[in-house]
Amino acid sequence: ATAQTNEKPFVIPELREWTGAEGTFTPSESMRIVYPAKEGGLKKIAHQFAKDYRAMFNTEPEVETGKARKGDIVLAIKKDKKLDKEGYNIKIGDKIEITAPACEGIMWGTRTILQIAEQNKGQNLPKGIIRDYPDYELRGFMLDCGRKYIPMHFLRDYVKFMSYYKMNTLQIHLNDNGFKQFFEHDWNKTPAAFRLESDYFPGLAARDGHYTKKEFVELQLLADSLGVEIIPEIALFHTLPRGVWL
Repeated sequence: ATAQTNEKPFVIPELREWTGAEGTFTPSESMRIVYPAKEGGLKKIAHQFAKDYRAMFNTEPEVETGKARKGDIVLAIKKDKKLDKEGYNIKIGDKIEITAPACEGIMWGTRTILQIAEQNKGQNLPKGIIRDYPDYELRGFMLDCGRKYIPMHFLRDYVKFMSYYKMNTLQIHLNDNGFKQFFEHDWNKTPAAFRLESDYFPGLAARDGHYTKKEFVELQLLADSLGVEIIPEIALFHTLPRGVWL
């Protein structure tokens, strides 16, 4: 049979550059995620990668420092003047090497490997070289939890899938009133909600659903481990004599 150069893998967002090679990478039964001991900042990413790999493929690679062998995945910081902190390179050969100038790029590189692996049930990743970097520094959106309560388990799941698709910012709108046109244009009939627990104003949090400070901090820590920044938004209002809100 004639060997063929591998086509560019399908991932979201699309890879910037792909140089195909021949053959496939098959994880060894004892596949490890390896990083240099001197680069301690990669430890958290390596363990998160292993955890995500287990969730998707029901097997968790060991995380170790030292020298990689065939069938391993390697994470390493490597200078590259043409890449910013979120850019990364991946070489898929007898082992997978993810390199980047900063930890942010390493994180996004692991997301790319997870996406490619998902299409092959964790097996037979196409060999080749990837060079990838984002178009925009900020990639995210705002979720209005003020007008409609969004359960915490949904927010946690949302953060996970944002990371999977390399989105890095989630702004959470924590308080607001409803749209008065749906309440007879009467502010006195228009509901309002504040979704975050307050020690200073104990009765401020909405009764139909709010977040404790502890669970909101835990959401931020989860997001941080996945490369996503949470921006809590608390809107300030002022009532004029006519009852108009600004």
